[in-house]
Amino acid sequence: MPERRFLLWLLTGVFTFQACIFGASLYYCSRNKGLESCPEIGERYQQTFNVMVATTLALLTGSTLKEK
Repeated sequence: MPERRFLLWLLTGVFTFQACIFGASLYYCSRNKGLESCPEIGERYQQTFNVMVATTLALLTGSTLKEK
């Protein structure tokens, strides 16, 4: 159970970290000509987000299967 709680906190941290990074990058891009300076920001954000969430969920699934 403590492992599961830790992994859920890790998932929360992933979401928080991603929101902060995305906010900072949007601020930077808006100050420097918008999408002209950051044309692939949405795609990069989506790729990073998917990998981080998939990794955390895989760890959660693995810890659940291990308990049974």
